[in-house]
Amino acid sequence: MIDKNLFGFAGVRQRMGSLALLSLIQALCIVGQAYGLTRGLVEIWNLHSVSSLVGPIAQFIVFYLARHLCDIAKQRISSRWGKEVTAQIRPRLQQKIYRLGPQLLAQRGTGSAVTMLIEGLDQVKSYIEILLPKMTDMMLISPVILIAVWWEDWVSGLILLLMYPLIIFFMVILGLAARDRSNKQYAQFNMLNTRFVDSILGLPTLKMLGVDKKYEDEIYNVSERFRKRTIDVLKVAMTSTFALDWFTTLSIAIVAVFLGLRLVNGTMPLFPAMFALVMAPDYYLPVRQFGDNYHATLDGKNAMHDIMSLVDGPETPQDTETEWDGWSAESELKLNNVDFAYPEDSAPAEGDGAESMAGHNVAINAVEQQQKPNQDDSEEDQIRFGRDALHHVSVDFKGYRKVAVIGKSGAGKSTLVNLLAGFNVPHEGSIELDGRAMNHLNVQAWQRHISYIQQTPYIFSGSIADNIRFYVNGASEEAVKAAAHNAGLDQWLEQLSDGLETRIGEGNRGISGGQAQRIALARVLLDKSREVLIFDEPTAHLDIETEYELKKTLLPIMENHLVILATHRLHWLGNMDQVLVLEQGKVVESGAPADLIGAGGALDGLISEMGGNQIDRYLD
Repeated sequence: MIDKNLFGFAGVRQRMGSLALLSLIQALCIVGQAYGLTRGLVEIWNLHSVSSLVGPIAQFIVFYLARHLCDIAKQRISSRWGKEVTAQIRPRLQQKIYRLGPQLLAQRGTGSAVTMLIEGLDQVKSYIEILLPKMTDMMLISPVILIAVWWEDWVSGLILLLMYPLIIFFMVILGLAARDRSNKQYAQFNMLNTRFVDSILGLPTLKMLGVDKKYEDEIYNVSERFRKRTIDVLKVAMTSTFALDWFTTLSIAIVAVFLGLRLVNGTMPLFPAMFALVMAPDYYLPVRQFGDNYHATLDGKNAMHDIMSLVDGPETPQDTETEWDGWSAESELKLNNVDFAYPEDSAPAEGDGAESMAGHNVAINAVEQQQKPNQDDSEEDQIRFGRDALHHVSVDFKGYRKVAVIGKSGAGKSTLVNLLAGFNVPHEGSIELDGRAMNHLNVQAWQRHISYIQQTPYIFSGSIADNIRFYVNGASEEAVKAAAHNAGLDQWLEQLSDGLETRIGEGNRGISGGQAQRIALARVLLDKSREVLIFDEPTAHLDIETEYELKKTLLPIMENHLVILATHRLHWLGNMDQVLVLEQGKVVESGAPADLIGAGGALDGLISEMGGNQIDRYLD
């Protein structure tokens, strides 16, 4: 039941030692409390004076209070340590998610990452708070009580000892059943979270495909499967509670019967009989509480395992040793026969942007659901991928030029731009940057000179100025104003009473998608060292009027930069120097738009499919 990862955190031995000491003291208090209660009852049975009850009552009260003070102390220690453990995990988890970036979201889903950071850590905290005190109680309190009972009456002690393994046996059997069902429930819970977040991200695609209404049935089916899994867990939990209660009650009843027979026969004094009977419920109480809380902590254990498998999981370390001075008009980046495939059961369907990869996966799955209406639940729960997301990709990027990456959904656009940004690590092939051979682009020197602008740029809770200073914290107010002006934010800022100091982001003033993109562009303009601009569908979620206004701002910014633009919007082709056409992870066509359009190749086919016969207008 205990996760071995717990022993890797600082302070675990001290906390376990403190809890064990308190449990031992509490066990002695329980014995002392029982002695006081038993003495008082025997005094009353023997019709002694009221004054003779003062000592037993005082003993009972003192040990009762001490027992519960120990309980309070254990709860505080475990609660404090639960907070310390989650405080140790949280930054490690955040840093890992930050380092993996879109690669993690593609593999696990946005909902899973959000769940781990919020609810998952809360479940870990509850797991620690409940588990450790109950475990030390079961290990120490029950043996101390058994020794005390055996000292007074070895027959009762023997009955308690013989019944204990039987209770443990049934608890283990039911616990294994509960664990299997809880694992399935937790997996379904993660799927439900991922489906919810991905559904929100994928709504534009669902509407575009005309399956937004029909997708309601899939959401209902996922929710219904989670409900059924939860009921299965509760059934086992209730059965386990019943079994524990039944066996402990049976054991206490057997002890009572044997005590009663010997009392009637006059072979046993009243005091040891009463003491054994009073202590029997407390002897089984720790194992009952441990068994009952086992089901409550399974989610926490699963969350701990899930989080630590991510935190301690393998990753490609960032290259901090390679030196590079930045992109220039003579710079060259080569990709030679690069292959990339997502891990089994984790590949995303390519979408309109890094933030919406999973959302488009939902949309495509929705279409597949219509084509396979009889697909059973077990098959729906599995995500099946296996093909290469990129296959033998060879591309040269030279100097200051604007390169469009186009293709249908699932062609590999987002995977390619994520690889260029250093988020994805190729499995095969090689990369050369100004003659330097590299295995990947997760290189600090490279990433210091790129700006990655996705479909929905992240806006932090803070002022507009602080959001613009994302890359350059110490930028002056004049520089921020100039960047905001060149990004086309002036008209909007004039409408705000606090101007650049207006607070935006979570819990503050809401902003539109176009305004968020302009803030992202202002970040780029403020940091002159970022000569490489990577865009992943920056205008996919904007209406055509807003996109046109944003395009007028973007084009001057693109000058004197290497620009890589993944897009569905073909009107950008007239402003590009080069276009890469992707199909099923392969570059099937590459060249200047003017050379490719009208040549009857893959680009013409894509334009014809998406824009009819008006091909020439893309060159205007």
